[in-house]
Amino acid sequence: MKIFSIVANKIFNTNQLQHPKENGQNIFMTKPIPFDTVSFTASKASGTPLKKLAEYGLPDMYTGKDMLSYGTLSRMLKNGIFDKPLNKLIPILENYKETLHETELGFFKILESVEKKQPHIKINDALKQLFPEHEKKLVRVQTEILYKIIMKARQMPDRYFNDVMALMKHTDERIEETKTTAHFSEKEFIYRLQQVAKQIKVKKRHTEITAINKLIKEAKQLFASQIEEKKKFGKGISAKKLKMEYQMQPEVFKRNTEYMQYLQDILSKSVLKSNKDIQNIFDVTNAKVRGKSVIEPFKRQEFIYDLKNIIKDLNDKKLAREIITIAHELPTSADSVSAFIVKHVGDSPEKIGYYLFKGSLASIEHIDPKVPQVKEDVLIVKKKKNKKVKKKTGNNVAGRNHINNYGLSSAYINTLRLNMPFDEWIRRNPQSYKSVQKFVDRLVELYLTGKFAKVGLDKSYIPNFIERVQSMSPKEKPITIKLSNLFE
Repeated sequence: MKIFSIVANKIFNTNQLQHPKENGQNIFMTKPIPFDTVSFTASKASGTPLKKLAEYGLPDMYTGKDMLSYGTLSRMLKNGIFDKPLNKLIPILENYKETLHETELGFFKILESVEKKQPHIKINDALKQLFPEHEKKLVRVQTEILYKIIMKARQMPDRYFNDVMALMKHTDERIEETKTTAHFSEKEFIYRLQQVAKQIKVKKRHTEITAINKLIKEAKQLFASQIEEKKKFGKGISAKKLKMEYQMQPEVFKRNTEYMQYLQDILSKSVLKSNKDIQNIFDVTNAKVRGKSVIEPFKRQEFIYDLKNIIKDLNDKKLAREIITIAHELPTSADSVSAFIVKHVGDSPEKIGYYLFKGSLASIEHIDPKVPQVKEDVLIVKKKKNKKVKKKTGNNVAGRNHINNYGLSSAYINTLRLNMPFDEWIRRNPQSYKSVQKFVDRLVELYLTGKFAKVGLDKSYIPNFIERVQSMSPKEKPITIKLSNLFE
């Protein structure tokens, strides 16, 4: 289905638009636009005891929902749970159904329906069957949003409007069924390897973790100077053409080819040589390095970035904000079941399972996201075998990456909050008043049953947590927490 042919026809048939023409032809686009999701970055090592405590079950401090522990997902992946047929997979996943957020839960319910009719197919085959229907649903939503962007862009001066339509044409080239040429991006190559690394690290297979870390480290070292060199070309659509010309220079082409062969050799000798996700990254990247045509999917985040870059100097700041706000309405796999299915069709069962539960993972939440890092005073003391160790001194001051500034929330909620001040988040999410109490009650239970001692978490964490959330809660309606007498 052609998204932009629909958009263009809708506009041109009503004679509402006169600008978008190039070489006498109306500009339009085809195929549904894929999307990206917000990534989640794990906390630093100082939160390890709290993350270990999550293995015993803790509710999200903001929603009260159950969370999935990192260890549980790791075991599911290690044991090949997601590679089972649906009639065996669904009963297992039922145990973790309550941890799923709205989009993932919607997808899970669809899987339940598929299982009733076809109990012996696997999750990846189910996605392939669901794809055509949900592709159409996604296209309908995207079409309306893109139509609104173009209509708003009409209000801009011709120079800006023409650039917006050039972006639309570029997008068309990236999402057409035919292959197109795309410049080699060192940063994108490394980023894609890092995304695979996240999945590998969850499984806790140390040989694989070592292998992917080595691959990423080597890639960063090889391409560091070239990444710096490319910065002079700037960003945006016009810069991409210059970067393409740069990479095809004989000396640059030779260097990139040799670097990729070197990294391919490292991969072929590692335990990851059969990893299909990594090999796919190499296949696509090698094609780009050689200037060959590839299918380059549209990226929602990049589309919005390029759109911002085009209108950043627009005098009408209100119009600019309105256009970007509309662009942010484009669905992602985090808020649309159809987008989730379209994004992950063709993925392995393991990868689909990882992303199904990724947002449910218990993650370290910075209560105050803007507290600067505090360096604690330390004394160097000698212990057995003359080993030097650091010993904390002075007051237990809470910095940004300090246990006293930590709570636990699901990765989805953690990403959703970002750097929003704690009091503002509580105002917008009043259910948090009860959820924080529920979180504290469970902390007390775990302390009383000896779980704090097992993970190396001090009893003082509980009153420190209470003091912090109460002091940072809305002044007009502060959080009040009751602490069990058994704990005192």
